Amino acid sequence: MRDQLERTDNTDHCTGLLNAELLRQYRRTLEAARADSTVATEFESWWNYVRDRHGDVFAELAIDATGEASGETDIAPPNDARPSDAAYELFVETLTFDFLLTRLLDAVETTFGCSVRRPLAADAAVPFAAEFGAVHQHVRARLSRSDSDVGSDSDAGSDSDAESDSDSDTESEFRSLTSDFVESASAYDVARLHRESVSPLARRAFGRYDTPAGVAELAVETLFEDDAEAGNVAPDTDPLIVDPGCGAGAFLAAAADRRMETIESETPSARLEEVIESVRGFDVSPTAVRASRLAILLAMRPLLEAVGERESNETPRFTPRVVLGDAALATAETAPLNGQRADYLLMNPPWLTWDSLSERVKDRWRRASEGDRAPDLFPHRGLDARLGFANDDLSVPYTIHCLHRLLRDGGRASVVLKRDLLTGPAGKRLRDRSIGGRTITYDRVHDFGALAPFPDVDAGTALFGCRITADDDRAPDQTVSSPAASDEEIPMTRWQREEQTGSDTSTSEPDHLADPFASLATMRGTLATAETRLVPADPETPSSPWIRADAESRALGPCSYRIRHGVKDDAKAVYGLDRDTIERRELESTHVYPYLKSKHIVKYGLFGHDLQLVPQRGLKEENEAELRRDAPSTYAYLEDHRDRLLDRSSSWFDDGPFYSLFGLGPYTWADYKVVWCRLGFKPHFAVVSTVSDPTVGEKTVVPGDHCMFVGTDDEREAHYLCALLNSAPYQRSLRDLSSGGKSSLSKSTVERLALPEWTATSEQRRLAELSQRAHEIVPQHVDCSKRAYNKKTIPELAAVQSRIDREVEAFLVDFGES
Repeated sequence: MRDQLERTDNTDHCTGLLNAELLRQYRRTLEAARADSTVATEFESWWNYVRDRHGDVFAELAIDATGEASGETDIAPPNDARPSDAAYELFVETLTFDFLLTRLLDAVETTFGCSVRRPLAADAAVPFAAEFGAVHQHVRARLSRSDSDVGSDSDAGSDSDAESDSDSDTESEFRSLTSDFVESASAYDVARLHRESVSPLARRAFGRYDTPAGVAELAVETLFEDDAEAGNVAPDTDPLIVDPGCGAGAFLAAAADRRMETIESETPSARLEEVIESVRGFDVSPTAVRASRLAILLAMRPLLEAVGERESNETPRFTPRVVLGDAALATAETAPLNGQRADYLLMNPPWLTWDSLSERVKDRWRRASEGDRAPDLFPHRGLDARLGFANDDLSVPYTIHCLHRLLRDGGRASVVLKRDLLTGPAGKRLRDRSIGGRTITYDRVHDFGALAPFPDVDAGTALFGCRITADDDRAPDQTVSSPAASDEEIPMTRWQREEQTGSDTSTSEPDHLADPFASLATMRGTLATAETRLVPADPETPSSPWIRADAESRALGPCSYRIRHGVKDDAKAVYGLDRDTIERRELESTHVYPYLKSKHIVKYGLFGHDLQLVPQRGLKEENEAELRRDAPSTYAYLEDHRDRLLDRSSSWFDDGPFYSLFGLGPYTWADYKVVWCRLGFKPHFAVVSTVSDPTVGEKTVVPGDHCMFVGTDDEREAHYLCALLNSAPYQRSLRDLSSGGKSSLSKSTVERLALPEWTATSEQRRLAELSQRAHEIVPQHVDCSKRAYNKKTIPELAAVQSRIDREVEAFLVDFGES
């Protein structure tokens, strides 16, 4: 970001402020003032607040900074050890940014002749003892002494930043810069100040990534999309719009801007008051509260400028209703809702994993699941929770909790989340439509695909638009699960970069300056959109992975592969062997092979095998003389069952030796085979090659009569095909194609799937690698009964499956558009 700022014009509002000498002096002075009593007291108050609200983030920061474990515990007091160095460095960053914000709020008051400031502890929904204002005054006093070698050390404890008596050039310059900022900067520039003032390490530790302006504006537009037609809010109602984790205030600024356009009050003052009453937020971060207040005020600048002459000499107060609050504890009764549920929620939850939280923070979220009709925020239990799902995103329980506790019946929400939640196991709870006796209906999803609205995050992003429906509002014959029964489709807008022509590229903006998310207008001017729909991979289970309908449709088409039938014998009592028979009859192992039945096949692996006599290598092979000579015990065994074999009714066995088999050919002996069961509907595909058997040794696996397969001598090709067939788009297509009869996964069904030929593209190689990884996981979990295995949830496998689903979806869309 700093590289980009350095390339901008020298008049840039953010650059001038961030490079101001007074800000540098403040930071250097605070760094040197750690031992001062005022600073030490407020540092400890702040340190305790952060520990209580966020857990032990300081140890993580110390490890990130040094590469070594710091040894700081969750209960250690501040001291001179290295972890406190990390904590104090973050304190300096925080207070420097807060100082900048307080001076900007001062400038708003001076420029527009109003009062906007309010102590952080006032109206807070959580206790906050730190007095940042005392630190600011203390640092200013030290600066004054260093300039004039006179002055007093003021330890005033108010949460304000009184103007210094100093009228130095440094102070004058800074005052001019703050005035210029509040007169000209965008509300979204507050987020730029945050990104430049606070290190990436600290932002990551708190899971805080500021929402770009374009995404914020799109979220607000999505929030109100088709709302008038739905009758969601009566025309004469002032809607309550809330952001429960407001950060730098992008959502609130966008909401305030929209409210200014729709409010019809006669005077600017009345309109300002209505916007302030309507747009509210809270955040656990003190600087986020101030930043959001500033962003809202900058968004309302046209009204502030228009306030003009006042009827009285009293200074008007326009303090945005943004307060300190903890989403885990928030209810409609706590500030700033104060007894009223929101009509609209705007959310960009913290992007933190569950295991990154301290135990006290985890307990706070666990308690949020308690209470009458409270939704289960943590559906995974026991081993599942410990092995993998403990890494579920905090964003999921955060979102569910806020929707349940804060949003009224019929209310709507726009939520920015990782797009992995569309398909991955972590998003299963989010995809479940039931929420504490109510139902979530998803109205639209904006998928940003490979675009990166948050450059600091290595994860795709999606914007979810949804609403809450009370069960009491449903028709008498409807239930909470009705969306699944109706196979409800979710409209989705896919955003991607425009294809540039050769002439376009010569005049295009350099990549380092291009920011398609600078505004919604910029997004629409520089990005292409395509409309599609999301559908659950399993129509009967809405919480199953959501896949794109266009990807599903592209999973149908020409199949480039020949599908084969497994070996058919019509005499299981003869060809099926147990180890006692093999030993008692001294059968040669030459013609005994591992044999697959439907019970042996699971997704990405095998659950054992049987042993089968396969006396031929190909269809109608005349090998009776060779068999009698080279495997006399085997021939004698077959001869003993000649009558039974000749009595087989199928004409498939009329030609060739009396022991002839059907479904044999070079494909049977391919090095690798993708196998599945054709009977019933168990769309489980696995790659097989050889297995090691204690009786017959390492032998090629032979698919049985109930199996179908595709043979290949290329291991990667087999795994590529297996990944396709096990992916959500193909699984859903198979459900659509399946007759529901006995042979639901027959050759005629599966060959209607588009299986593009293997050409070793990068996309195909990635799918092959993921399938290989899945096949490495399954053998670690088959040391139990098949029934027990089927009840298992394997987090590692689920995570790989989620990646396969995403890769196949993208592969199908790109393949279809090429």
